[in-house]
Amino acid sequence: MRAAFGPLVKDNLRVRDSAGASHPVLGSDGSCGVKLKNNHSLSFFGRYDSCYARVEGSKVVFPLLVQLTGEDRWIRVNISCPLIKRSKSRVDPTPFPGECIVEKSLQIQCGHQVIKEDACTKLGCCYNTRTASCYYRLNACSLDGHFVFTVRAADTHPPIDPSSLVIKDQPQCLPTITTPDVAVFKIGVQDCGAKMKMDGDLVIYEVEVEELPPKSKSRPSPFSLQVECEYEESDLIRAKDLRSFYTVTNPPPVVAQGTIKVQMRIATDASFTSFIPEDQLPLTVPLRKAVNVEISIVQPSPDPTLFLRVRDCFAYPSSKHSVWTLLHDGCPNPLDNLGSSVPVDDRGRTTSHSQVRRFDVKMFAFMDPDTGHPSKEEMYFYCWVEICTDDVDCAQRCTLISSEGERQRRQTKLSTHQLQLVSFGPLLQGSTEADATSLFHGWLYLLSAVGAALVLVLGIVWLRFRCQKTEGQQTYDVHSEHAQ
Repeated sequence: MRAAFGPLVKDNLRVRDSAGASHPVLGSDGSCGVKLKNNHSLSFFGRYDSCYARVEGSKVVFPLLVQLTGEDRWIRVNISCPLIKRSKSRVDPTPFPGECIVEKSLQIQCGHQVIKEDACTKLGCCYNTRTASCYYRLNACSLDGHFVFTVRAADTHPPIDPSSLVIKDQPQCLPTITTPDVAVFKIGVQDCGAKMKMDGDLVIYEVEVEELPPKSKSRPSPFSLQVECEYEESDLIRAKDLRSFYTVTNPPPVVAQGTIKVQMRIATDASFTSFIPEDQLPLTVPLRKAVNVEISIVQPSPDPTLFLRVRDCFAYPSSKHSVWTLLHDGCPNPLDNLGSSVPVDDRGRTTSHSQVRRFDVKMFAFMDPDTGHPSKEEMYFYCWVEICTDDVDCAQRCTLISSEGERQRRQTKLSTHQLQLVSFGPLLQGSTEADATSLFHGWLYLLSAVGAALVLVLGIVWLRFRCQKTEGQQTYDVHSEHAQ
C-alpha cells in the first residue's frame, strides 16, 4: 500500500498499534517506511503484514498519526486498501487442474528426463507424444508436491520486472524460468519456508512472492503475492509416494493406492512362514545376508482373477544422496555383483498366475559421499508392481535385451493395467556374532603373524651378535700368541 502527503505534512509519521500506543515510522527501504521526495512531498508505504496494519472487514487499514508544519497537535489519518480475494484450487486426481497448453519456453520438466506416458500421467503432468516430453501443468498444485505458478509483468500497474521476484525471506528461491513478460515458479511444498496449516481434512501450504527493491522509481510501492496449495490428506499421501519415487526424498509408510491393496513384507527366513512386524523396525541385517522380500495382494483379494508382476525395485538411504536399482523390469541389476533373485511365486515359479511374488536382496551398504566409507544410515526398499489379468503380461520374464517392437507392445498393454508403488523400511546394515568372531580371528591371525616376524627378527639379530662376539674372541687369541 502507498499513500502520498503534501509538503505541509512533517516527515515524523507515527503508527498506532492495537493497544493505542504510537510508534515512529522510520525512513527505510524495508516493508514499511516513509520517503521524502524532491518536491518536499511525503510518501508512506507499507506491506499488508507490517506497520501494525489491521484487517477491518474487507479492508486493510494503517492507523497513522501526522503533524502539520508549524503545529504540535497530532492528527489521526487512516489509510486503507480493499483486500483482494485470493482464488483457491484444490488438487483432485481427476480431472487435473491447471493448464496443459504451455508454450515450449515455459515448460518445466516433470519426472525423469526419459519418462513414459503412463508414469507422466500418474504424476498429474502433461505429456507431449510428439516430443515424448513430460512437463508440469501451470498454475496448479502438482501431485508430486510442488507449487507451479506464473506471475506476469502485466498483472500489476506499472508492470513488474519478473526477474526481480523471489520468495519472501528466501533469496535463494528464484523463478525457474523468467522472460521479460512472465516468471514461472516451481517450489516444493516443504521448501523455501512454505508454511503448512490444517483445515479439517485439508492440508494447506502457503508461500509469498515479493519483489526485490525496484531499480526504477516508477514503481515505489513493493509487490507481494500470496500463493496457496490445498491437498486433501488422501491426495497428499499419494503425492508423497510419487515424490519419494521420482525425486528420492524421505519415504512414506508402506502404502499403496486404489481399492486393491498391495503390501511389501520382509520374511524372517527363506521359508516365508513369518514376517517382520512394523514395531521391530528399523530392521538390522548383516552385510551380504539375504533379505527375503514378499510382495502380495492383501487378502482377502477383491478379485481372484487379478495377478501381480514386479517391475522395478530400488533402494535409497534416508539422506537422499544415492539410489540403487534392485530390479529393472523384473530382472536383477546387472551392475550388482551380489544380485537380487528373479521374483517367483509361492511355489518358486516365474510364469504362473500369482498374487504373491518373492525375491531376495543381498544386504549392502551405501557409501558415504563425504568419507568414502560404508554408511550406517537407514535405507528403504521400493517397488513398482503391475496388477493385471493376462498370463503373458504378468509372467516374471527376465529378458534384458528385447526388440523395440516387443517393448512397445509391452508398454501398450501396460497402459491398460494398474501400477502401484509399495515400500518397506527402514533397514540398517549391521554385524552378527559370526562377523565379530571372524573379525576376532582375523586380528588373532594378524597378531600371530606379527609376533612370528618379530621373533624371527630377534633371532637373526641374536645370531649376528653371537657371530660378531666369536670373531672378536678369535682375533684376541691370535694377537696374544704373537705377543708371546
